[in-house]
Amino acid sequence: MKFRFCAVLFFTGAVLGFGQSALLRDYVGLINQTFHPDIVAYMNKFKTEFGRDGDDDAAKGIDAFLKGGSGSGFIYVDTAGNNYILTNHHVITQSYTLSVTFEKQDGTKTKYEGLSILAADEDMDIALLAFPAGVRPFKQGLAFLNRAVDEGEDVYSAGFPGLGGISLWQFGRGMVSNASVRFPVGEDTDRMMGPYIQHTAQVDPGNSGGPLLVPQEGAPAGYAVAGINTLSARFRQAANYAIPLSRVQEFINAALSTETVNEWERLDKRLASFMEGLGDSKAVYTHIARYLSRDCIAQNADFAMSEVLARAPLPVEEEITNAFNYYPVDGMHYAVAWVIENKLRSKNSAISIQMEETVAQAKNEYAVVFSINGERVKTEWINEYGNWKLNTFEGIRKRPETVRPATSSRNKKEGNADFKHGMISGGYTHIIDLGPAVYLDFSVPLDYVLLSLHAVYGFKGVDKTLLWFPIPPDPDYYLRVEMMAGWHYTFDLNKVGLMPFAQAGIGYDTTATVLHIGLSVRAGCTVTFKDLKGLFASSSYQFNLLNRQLVSVGIGYGF
Repeated sequence: MKFRFCAVLFFTGAVLGFGQSALLRDYVGLINQTFHPDIVAYMNKFKTEFGRDGDDDAAKGIDAFLKGGSGSGFIYVDTAGNNYILTNHHVITQSYTLSVTFEKQDGTKTKYEGLSILAADEDMDIALLAFPAGVRPFKQGLAFLNRAVDEGEDVYSAGFPGLGGISLWQFGRGMVSNASVRFPVGEDTDRMMGPYIQHTAQVDPGNSGGPLLVPQEGAPAGYAVAGINTLSARFRQAANYAIPLSRVQEFINAALSTETVNEWERLDKRLASFMEGLGDSKAVYTHIARYLSRDCIAQNADFAMSEVLARAPLPVEEEITNAFNYYPVDGMHYAVAWVIENKLRSKNSAISIQMEETVAQAKNEYAVVFSINGERVKTEWINEYGNWKLNTFEGIRKRPETVRPATSSRNKKEGNADFKHGMISGGYTHIIDLGPAVYLDFSVPLDYVLLSLHAVYGFKGVDKTLLWFPIPPDPDYYLRVEMMAGWHYTFDLNKVGLMPFAQAGIGYDTTATVLHIGLSVRAGCTVTFKDLKGLFASSSYQFNLLNRQLVSVGIGYGF
């Protein structure tokens, strides 16, 4: 009965719309992107690791990701007959190649490859794509609504949201619940973003970039565009948001304008916004991430992710790895941005930044020198389809040949997959019931296992000095040499690194002239004020089957 009631209400006002809705498929397409080759190579490392560990589901997940991101877009044709596609900026960000596919009800598909990004505005979240030169497959595009929408008015969404890894056509109906809504840019700012049209028509992941429509007699497919769907509220029911047509038209006019644009003024404004965001006392890597170019992300992602796992505070590491697990490219953005922030804060908890020099190097490329905490830092900014982006930052671009990939802090805590340093240490040991001694330990970490050659030399009598090593041995000397193996776990807490470990092994010891062979277990913790490479302090407790108990403290070096 509910369905019949709704159908009667809808029938009176949208018979024409239902009759022509199938024609929308001719104008609304599925946009697919491929990723930069460096990102593909980096992700294939994970695939190799997962395959080696027998995790086929995870390997298939990598394959699905590498097929590229997708979203929706629709045809716009200007007065000269030039063909374009309108979509969201976040649909095409980090793309290496782009294509669009149109699908009819009978399953027939038409695909156009080699799309280029003519213009994009990340603040508005709009992008304008162009077909290859000379290609004009459409005589007309969707019509634009010549008025603003009203609250309570019926609206429709169209696009290709995902379902089980497959993008499927979806046409949805709702109404306008707020014709003009604005949001604060951040928690501690008065700056607002918007306006947006809030509505209840279905918008799911993959609908991004698709049109928000209103029935209009005489328009192609019977609908006119009122806006571009861009986002949904996470904790609100049916609260979806579209960029209103007035802002879309403003973007198109600027993108297709033949007037000369003063790029220096745009760069200057961009740099001012970049520097302003760095003044926040909280973490600013999410701010920095918005300014990074595609090449900067792709060429630094491998190095940056390994740095996050080795050095970032645990809350930061978890936030970045969670972002990576949800959508790897976002995690890569944050990781590279965190490496930059970490460099900025390395000598000062606050970031003091001033622009010293800006020099044009080539078309759409500037070298910018900042004074950051009193030090000169060189950067390079490029114009990436209308947005000035940070392309290089002095001292961070690295492309290591071998970095074992790890996707979360869980990898560190379950076997320390990224810790590859050898260690040598020595110090004081106290043998319960026997007295003082010295120890020397040489350790080699393999994947998940710490191997050690551990030796203890001491005296039965506590009155003997530790610095006296009788040669030939005094009858009272104690020597134990053993091979040990066990698990080790790595944690980085701010600037302090911790490596708890537990080992078991077999060895021999002598007390006076008697030789003993037996098992022992050893547990302890290594502490360093950098990562676990360099100087460190350690302590341990050991017990063997000869009822010997040893407590040790010492210093060492990881290499």
